[in-house]
Amino acid sequence: MAKGKITAEQLKHDPLMEQYVKSSEWVGNRQKQIVTGLIVAAVLIVGFLAVRAFMNSQANKAGETLAEAFRWNDAMVANPLPPERPGTHAATTEDEKHKKAFEAFEKAIPSSGDLARYYAAVHQLYFDAPKAEATLKAVADGNSAVSTQARLALAERYRVSGKYNEALAEFKKLKEKPGDTAPLLIDLGVAQTHQAMGQTREASDLYFKIAKESVKTTVGTKALAQLTKIDPTRVEQLPQEEKKTGTPGSFSMAK
Repeated sequence: MAKGKITAEQLKHDPLMEQYVKSSEWVGNRQKQIVTGLIVAAVLIVGFLAVRAFMNSQANKAGETLAEAFRWNDAMVANPLPPERPGTHAATTEDEKHKKAFEAFEKAIPSSGDLARYYAAVHQLYFDAPKAEATLKAVADGNSAVSTQARLALAERYRVSGKYNEALAEFKKLKEKPGDTAPLLIDLGVAQTHQAMGQTREASDLYFKIAKESVKTTVGTKALAQLTKIDPTRVEQLPQEEKKTGTPGSFSMAK
């Protein structure tokens, strides 16, 4: 799996990471869509290149099993169904899509191991969250190429589910052993957890650190938006360039 590893620097500029950050902005108002808005996005952030490299390295049969699973992972949801297109899948409901994807990834586990187990758990969160969380924890506690990704997904799952102490514990483990996960992305999750717990000072300190170190990235812009919201006086302490980035209209004031 070495070829599929993603560096922290690449992750900072990965458009899929941007999707993760954008998704997190509306999670607060959509608790029933936790998995859709954040967990699946988190999976996509850090898994895309690893998946591509993994599939390229497998035997044809194993690769096709995994490819079939990802066709369900990327399936369109529409009712009525759109005209069939070769190499793609569609479902009439979100429930159908996630159950089909879960079943497909389960079939890929014998040949694809933790990679398939990880994605299966993400889809299982929709209809059997306790078992899915247990699987994510098992993968996170292992030593595979997706262990840190599983821990990030688990930490975010706990955070948006209101299990703040559990979330902080997982973020702490991730901080100690980040793997390919960008440190500032971990800091953002910790800051959001503190903010949700009403621990404004702790959240402010982390948002300030992120904005100061990485304001030109999506993560930095997100941190600056939240800092402006909860502790606007600290924005004045940022270098001029950071303050300009935070002018009205340059970012969304997410909850």
